[in-house]
Amino acid sequence: MKEIGRIRDLDDEIFEEFQKYFLKIKTSDFVKKYPYTNILLSLFDTSGTFIKNSIYDSCETDDYFAVKILYRCLIEHYVKFKFIFVKWGLTKSDDFAYDFQEYGHAREVLDSLRAKISEHQLFDPTYTFKDWDDFLKEHPKFKNKTRKEVEDETKKYTFKNIVSYLNGQFKAGDTDLSNTLGKFIIDYSNLSSFVHGGMKSCQEMMSMNSKEKRQTEYIRMCGLSFQLSNSIKLFSLIMYIQTDKDAFSPHYLKVDNILKKINNAP
Repeated sequence: MKEIGRIRDLDDEIFEEFQKYFLKIKTSDFVKKYPYTNILLSLFDTSGTFIKNSIYDSCETDDYFAVKILYRCLIEHYVKFKFIFVKWGLTKSDDFAYDFQEYGHAREVLDSLRAKISEHQLFDPTYTFKDWDDFLKEHPKFKNKTRKEVEDETKKYTFKNIVSYLNGQFKAGDTDLSNTLGKFIIDYSNLSSFVHGGMKSCQEMMSMNSKEKRQTEYIRMCGLSFQLSNSIKLFSLIMYIQTDKDAFSPHYLKVDNILKKINNAP
């Protein structure tokens, strides 16, 4: 697949540039002022990179279902990164990143507890949860809150509510961004069939009954994955530039230039 090879080559160029500025991040003023925000930037950059690479590999091994499932995952990671980017841009504060991590973890704990409750109720329908105090001990900042208050707060960080928040911000300033977000959400919804064993995924797979059809789709998926994953790097550099302009501006310009090459004919 010559075009996928070209995409990988561009990706390697961006990784080479990343290696040049990665060590600068640790000693930057940005990290000193916004340590929790930087943790999130690093996490989403890393996760986006691993998912993107897995998509490339799955395309080259003709693993259609894996490509679709992984791309849906990449959309979610990218949208959550954009949430961090927009929130930080509005507040220039590290508080939101701290809350995102705390409440995000709390949400996952609540979901795990609900799963355990459901498991017990399969055998004992009268079973109720009695360990709320233990949960609060793990999260001291929630000790004066009711379970409902914690659940209401953590809902702000669910994917659905993140999308709603971003759409509100984009519509107020840039309708093109709102339209782009809308396209991601449509893709995210359609791709759920591959995750949950829906009939649409089976129908699409059966329609991709030739190598040529699948190859065309793999090229599209690789191109989109390249853009989403490396846009996380690009927007992270925009954030670093706010405190360390001289250190990171040249790297931003280089990554931006490489990203634009994706649309050039080979």
